[in-house]
Amino acid sequence: MKQWGGDQNYRPEKRRSDKKKRRARDFDAQASKEAATKVSTERDFRVGRTIAGATNNARKRNLEHIAARKKKQRRNAIIVLVLLIAVGVVSVFIGKYINEKLAEREVQANTVTTPTEPTVPIVDENVGNNISKRMKIFVARLEDDAKDYKVKIDHVVLPYQKAREVLVYFVGRKEYYKMTTDRGSTVQIEDAERMMRYLDQKSLKPKYVDIRIEGKAYYK
Repeated sequence: MKQWGGDQNYRPEKRRSDKKKRRARDFDAQASKEAATKVSTERDFRVGRTIAGATNNARKRNLEHIAARKKKQRRNAIIVLVLLIAVGVVSVFIGKYINEKLAEREVQANTVTTPTEPTVPIVDENVGNNISKRMKIFVARLEDDAKDYKVKIDHVVLPYQKAREVLVYFVGRKEYYKMTTDRGSTVQIEDAERMMRYLDQKSLKPKYVDIRIEGKAYYK
């Protein structure tokens, strides 16, 4: 067996040659990899697949999505507005129609059931004894409404220099009731009947009861 120093052309020369070959192969492989990476990068730049290109594309898609959403919102808002306008117009016409029908029925009911001439005496304390038609209609309605509450009017007095005030005397009652033509006849007859029951329960004998103000009654 030969020693290490016996032959200068032994394996060390071969090992150095193999090592150079391996280095050459590694260098060629690295160069090929770098070339492929360079080509891939250049291709990415050409087709817009870089980081900057991806960011721009994403931003573009977001802007398109936002624009589409705003367009949809505007379209929905217009549809809602049109529907509201349509509902409002229909409601106005329906309300007008209902009011007209109610007014017609009220006129018909008043014409048929409400008397325009009173049957009870009206005493006018003013000079001239000139009782207006409006006052006669009001007294006639008082008479008609009194029937619903089981009371009966005896006579009515128009006090001196009291244009809208009416003194109503009921059959079987000593007190009289101050009323006004500014309030409805029905509610005043209702208030009068309620006060009659109250006075009877309390055994009160007032001279008159003032029910001209809604929700209040005074007696003396």
